[in-house]
Amino acid sequence: MENKKKLSIAERFSSRDNNFDILRLVAAVLVIFSHAYPLTLGSNAFEPLFKLTKGQETFGGLGVSIFFIISGFLITFSFERCTNVYEYIRNRILRIYPALIVLIILTVFALGPILTTIDAKSYFLNPSTLRYLESFMLVNMQYNLPGVFEHNPYPNAVNGSLWTLWYEFFFYIIVAILGSTKLLKKYVIVPAFCLVLFITLKLDPSAAIFQYFQLFTYFSMGIIVYLFRKDIKLNPYLAIACLFLLVLFASLGYYKPAFIFFGTYLIFYLGFGIPKLFKRFQERGDFSYGVYIYAFPIQQLITYLFIDQITPFYNFVIAAPITIIIAVISWFTIESKSLKHKKKVTPL
Repeated sequence: MENKKKLSIAERFSSRDNNFDILRLVAAVLVIFSHAYPLTLGSNAFEPLFKLTKGQETFGGLGVSIFFIISGFLITFSFERCTNVYEYIRNRILRIYPALIVLIILTVFALGPILTTIDAKSYFLNPSTLRYLESFMLVNMQYNLPGVFEHNPYPNAVNGSLWTLWYEFFFYIIVAILGSTKLLKKYVIVPAFCLVLFITLKLDPSAAIFQYFQLFTYFSMGIIVYLFRKDIKLNPYLAIACLFLLVLFASLGYYKPAFIFFGTYLIFYLGFGIPKLFKRFQERGDFSYGVYIYAFPIQQLITYLFIDQITPFYNFVIAAPITIIIAVISWFTIESKSLKHKKKVTPL
């Protein structure tokens, strides 16, 4: 019998027995935990990972990087599984948009009118309200609604988490272009990753294009793992070594470049190298997207209700279970129903 420790990612992935759903849920919860600090204190200064890494990373940033690395892997698999690019784009739209549109409608027509400090007519006629409705386009997203959360420690922002969705969708398009032109290959992606990583390390983080490069390093690393899935072995000793090296490089001030390599191996080892965690729970659905998109306004609302009396810890403790419950409802009423349309055949 073959030693399980020596199995490759491809061999484990073929069994569909992985921990990606729980990893993404943990990543989303890390974002909630991290956001609790600026949303109650107005700053990340006291966020634990930010302090531990001396400003190199937050738990929110860690959660986002986990999302993008896993996404690069799964989206590449999704493209290869689709019969054509139209089916692939349709499937991506079905995953992102139904829950997002419902969230935006609820935010503008329920949360906003109740909490705004201005009258209803002024609220609905304000250009900012219309621009917020247009956020489903993902480009030039509007994060504030008139008179909503304007006195919170992190003022005006209604849903700051949505900023990553444009980058995610943009990378979906890149995969579609590369795949359609037969360039979704090792000899293209590996040099592209190296170039993007080099540019990222040289770019000013305040530059407008910085996030494109930084997030694509994570996403493209996920693509690389997928392309080399037959060659990457799952070894617990290598995983421990990667953890040690990640901590070492973080202490030397090189957390982010180290995470791209060592953190990625840890993610895929946890995804494939250990038995499936909370198996029955994971089989019920993927709740991470709902947790991610709903958490920020819920946390802002909690801060609004308990302003000057809420700590980051209590904001997290109250917000996390509420958000997970809403995410579960979103999955069963919106997301899973929308995803059933993925099975329909798309004509060429």
